Amino acid sequence: MQTNKFKTRQEFRRNMDTPKGKKFVIGLDVGYSAVKCFYEKGYFCFPSYVRKLDSDLFIYGDHDILYRDLETGNQYIVGRTAMEMIDSNETNITESEMFSRNRYRSKNFKILCNLAIAFALDCKSDEREIVVQTGLPSAYEKADTPAIKKAVMKPAHFQVRIGMGEWKEYNFSVEEKNIFVMPQPSGSLYSALIRQDGTYIPDAKRILFSNTLVMDIGFGTFDYFGIKKQKAVCKESIDDVGMKQVLKETSTRIMNTLHEEIRVPALQSALGTGIIICTDMDEMKSEEKPLAPFLEDANNKVFRDAIESAYNITGGFVDYNFILVTGGTGEAWLDKIKDYFSGLKTVKVMTGNENDHLPMIYSNARGYYMYRYMLCGNVK
Repeated sequence: MQTNKFKTRQEFRRNMDTPKGKKFVIGLDVGYSAVKCFYEKGYFCFPSYVRKLDSDLFIYGDHDILYRDLETGNQYIVGRTAMEMIDSNETNITESEMFSRNRYRSKNFKILCNLAIAFALDCKSDEREIVVQTGLPSAYEKADTPAIKKAVMKPAHFQVRIGMGEWKEYNFSVEEKNIFVMPQPSGSLYSALIRQDGTYIPDAKRILFSNTLVMDIGFGTFDYFGIKKQKAVCKESIDDVGMKQVLKETSTRIMNTLHEEIRVPALQSALGTGIIICTDMDEMKSEEKPLAPFLEDANNKVFRDAIESAYNITGGFVDYNFILVTGGTGEAWLDKIKDYFSGLKTVKVMTGNENDHLPMIYSNARGYYMYRYMLCGNVK
């Protein structure tokens, strides 16, 4: 097993052939593990980690993302470097702070939103209105929409620096009327149905008018969005069956076998190397152990639990013609899911990246963009 495939990525891609609309549309997906964004000039992803810098004793790398709040003067490092700064015994960055629904009201969540919008705005050179389309887990959409809208619309004044480059200042706000929220799995559904030129695929009507189930398996939640006879019949979000649970189970197995405590946030570094460092402080010895056996065993266990949960929630997948798989964990489990449904000849398994072949972590963000682009009256 290649453990690095499970690690949260950081990348920035430009110059895509994406249609440009009358308004400047941003598809924003601020996940528990990573921020994903899709806009008219490209797409990007960076880990949803923010760490306040309390000292000037820091050596910056070429790709470090630094954020300076111009109201308080506080500086933060964001993304991959912040993630890699977490050690195995970290206690001041708690799971409740990073992985709970309360995060929408936190300073760190606002920083993540500000950065994503700023990076997209770097290519904007006109006076078009900014429109943000985002999403929430299916079951929480109604309850959490006010909180996420408040985070996005709050005026932002800050500076950003990449590595040792120059500080760049941003000062913007997004009007509440231009912030839209949908169930997250809907983003992937629209991404699978809308081509890169902003037009629907030929089978779009057949898929929408059939019985279709979207299974959006991310870091923190497993979201279901079921359509039967053009009506939403299933909008559920299940916690503790995504990649976070895989890492928690991995951490438990490491502790039980090697007596080494590595918290979920700190496991990201081990995913990159595939190695666990075990230290015996009494003997003053350390040795390397492979991570893969623990990760693979945990991954298989959580997948079995997840698919059993999906079976029960959907009534055994009765009457569904299309199963659309999406999300980062969905991509990691795709072969397992296809194998699970292989005996059902009346069911077709689709993926959220049918139209773009990007990693499926981007499917929701791309769908947000394409859907809002079309609603803004921009179809050519």
